[in-house]
Amino acid sequence: MTSFPFRFLPSLFAFRPGHLGHPHVKAVALLLLAFSLLKPGLATGQSSEQDIETPFRAGQAALRQGDFLRATEQFKKVLALDPNLVEAQVNLGLAYQSLLDYDAAVGYLAHALVERPNLASLNVIVGMDYLKLGLPEKAAPYLRRALELDPSSPDAHEAMAVYHLTQENFQGAVEQYRKVAALNSDKAEALFTVGHQYLDLAARLAYRGARLYPDSPWGHRFLGDMLSERDRWEDAALEYNKALAIEPRQAGLHTLLGEAYLHTGKLEDAETEFRHELQLDPRYERAWLGLVDLQLAKGQALEALGSAATVWKNSPEYLKAHPELPSIELTKEVAQACISRLLDQPEGPAKHLLLSALYASVNENDRSDGESQSFQNDLLKWQQTSRVPSPAHADFCKLHLYARCITSLQQAKPLTNSVYLLLGKSYFTLQQYERAAEMLARVHGDKNANSEASYWLERTYQALGAEAYAQLENSFPGSWRTHQLRAEGFALRRDHDDVIQEYEAALHLRPNEAELHEAMGEFYLDNRADEDARSELEKAEALDPSRTKTLYLLGRLDVLDNENEKAVPVLERALQLQPNLNEASGLLGTAYIRMGKFAEAIPRLEKAAPLDHIGNIHFQLYQAYRKVGEAGLAQKALARSQDIRRSSLEHDQALIMGSPQVEPDPQ
Repeated sequence: MTSFPFRFLPSLFAFRPGHLGHPHVKAVALLLLAFSLLKPGLATGQSSEQDIETPFRAGQAALRQGDFLRATEQFKKVLALDPNLVEAQVNLGLAYQSLLDYDAAVGYLAHALVERPNLASLNVIVGMDYLKLGLPEKAAPYLRRALELDPSSPDAHEAMAVYHLTQENFQGAVEQYRKVAALNSDKAEALFTVGHQYLDLAARLAYRGARLYPDSPWGHRFLGDMLSERDRWEDAALEYNKALAIEPRQAGLHTLLGEAYLHTGKLEDAETEFRHELQLDPRYERAWLGLVDLQLAKGQALEALGSAATVWKNSPEYLKAHPELPSIELTKEVAQACISRLLDQPEGPAKHLLLSALYASVNENDRSDGESQSFQNDLLKWQQTSRVPSPAHADFCKLHLYARCITSLQQAKPLTNSVYLLLGKSYFTLQQYERAAEMLARVHGDKNANSEASYWLERTYQALGAEAYAQLENSFPGSWRTHQLRAEGFALRRDHDDVIQEYEAALHLRPNEAELHEAMGEFYLDNRADEDARSELEKAEALDPSRTKTLYLLGRLDVLDNENEKAVPVLERALQLQPNLNEASGLLGTAYIRMGKFAEAIPRLEKAAPLDHIGNIHFQLYQAYRKVGEAGLAQKALARSQDIRRSSLEHDQALIMGSPQVEPDPQ
């Protein structure tokens, strides 16, 4: 299986509106049809059946015609005559649902479910509405009931995943996403979606970790990893140095800094960091492999062979899980020179491993495959002879004997946070990512354990996302989803021409796919090709007017172009569809500020304030509070804005998360 380029994974989609909480219009429409055909039962009290049937049928007709306001009026008449008529409660609730009045909708629908609790789809809709209203605790029982009634409902599983995310139960969300994927008969679609969901979760954890642990080395390490994934190696090195200033002996940090130096051509600095790491842990494989990379870059083939041999001696198990060497680009001359020096050396696993990588770098694929097969044969021989007795009371974990480490830890009583953490890291090293995630998700306790477990869980979800994407590329290379995936990877690298080419290839296969036009529009918007962005986003909106993210992006484009009056109805529509879309609230607040509508801006900006990574939202709140005479609140908002602007961590987070800077720096 070919590996997906890990550092180019589009891992931050969880923070772009529209992926989670998107209204499930199809489910609502199906219910509207189903319930619109139900006939009312006999009326109670003194109302005749005809008195009820007339407005009920008028309400049905209004629903079929899409006149939802008239439908509410007719069903209200029915309920005035018979308040307990469940069919009327459901139809009225669904009419409000279609009017995007979720508060009114859940009132009637939840009341109907008291009488008819076994309506699975209706339980899903009520649960999703409560999630949109920011009331996850009310959503949970309806979603659980829906899954009891219909375990094969993808909507119910997806909504339950969103609920778990509100509780920061990431592994619970993963379990739901896996079930959604298993239910999808389109396997290319399932792989693409579950890959995105894993990377969304990784992004959430990275974002959360950088914010929760700003004074911890883990906060800077989270941020450094995100920067390195975007090839921002110099910025990543700054973050790793900040982490080392706090905790210079943290395992793996010197290696990460060495790798960043290696990619910026600072070879001597890189070697210093790898050597520092090996002073702390002489068996640390990634540091030795960093030296291999460095030594090959210098043309020091024999030294690289010695470093690779050390990894084989200490942990063949590691090389079995990681048979591909990390690599910086070598010139053809350097690679050929290294090959020549290695050919005369005695046969062995390290030689086969290096030659396989070097031949591949000069496109001699047959020779590369031959050396790779020789290395696999070496691994097979090692496995056949590796069951030798170990010294009594050996610390397998410190010896980097990962499988034996796992076996010994599983026998520990009780299984403490530190045990779960070490189990998770060991499974991660062996690339058993699902087991790693299970163990790491069980760590709950002190801040240090939580921060480290959160870091490794984020890395695990990244790896699971990469696996799903690699499987998609290998199994469905011609799928429109594969072209979309490649486009996203190129977009992360800002390879403009390749992005457009891949999106166009995807659109050739799916010309009426709103999501593709939306994604292409977002790329144009991020690169300030505004006319192209508007064209693609308007196509997406025409194909699917209910796509919240499309509306958000159109509103963002209007605000960027200072067309604030035009932005307001678009953003208000997005917030009708998804009331908890705080990104849209922030943009709407900005538009109101520019229009001089300070009182209207305040509630929108207050809702978006937790997303303020630049300081602009709080500065706008300061302006608005001052204009309406709230001097105390104004000063607090100004102080918070200044605090954010002083924080380089917040600023870098904003750049990585793609926060739209629609306001110039006011200070």
